[in-house]
Amino acid sequence: MQSANTFTEQTVRWLDKALIGVASVGLLAMMVHISLDVIADLVFNAPLPLTSVYVTEYYMICVAFLPLFITEYRDGHISVDMFVKFLPDGLRRALGWLVQAVFIVVYVILAAQSWQQFTAKLAVNAYVLEQTSRVIVWPSFLMLPVAFGLAALLMVAKLVLDMLGRPVPAAPSHALDGVQDKEAAHV
Repeated sequence: MQSANTFTEQTVRWLDKALIGVASVGLLAMMVHISLDVIADLVFNAPLPLTSVYVTEYYMICVAFLPLFITEYRDGHISVDMFVKFLPDGLRRALGWLVQAVFIVVYVILAAQSWQQFTAKLAVNAYVLEQTSRVIVWPSFLMLPVAFGLAALLMVAKLVLDMLGRPVPAAPSHALDGVQDKEAAHV
């Protein structure tokens, strides 16, 4: 089983890096595109056409949804454990499993629904008309089921490994450099 854990950990780390890369490229492209649009508007009084379409249909979706996996992998979601920390270990662990199971179901439902929407947009070759240009947008709809599906798969892996008493995939400590320790922040 150790080789399965190693494979899972390596796969999760690779996906983490790949999604960080894609989201970073999307963020950088959005910054450059918007900056060029502002400069063109101010200097030439002619903003770049279709900027709003690319920002809303591609860049923002990439930047907002692909990091779901990254956030789950790095335990970056907001959590409130005001009362849970006082529960016995067994009950706290069972409650954690229940919460994970609920989120898995939610992510699977979101992935299935967004996949259905993607296939519908693909079938009609969905596009947006802005000014006099036609921009194909169906590819952007694929980012949602990918993001929700990968987050669900990671949570399934973490839940199963935790229930089996195996180490769950977690970001290496150097990935959190510069992030203040939660316990040190409360002191």
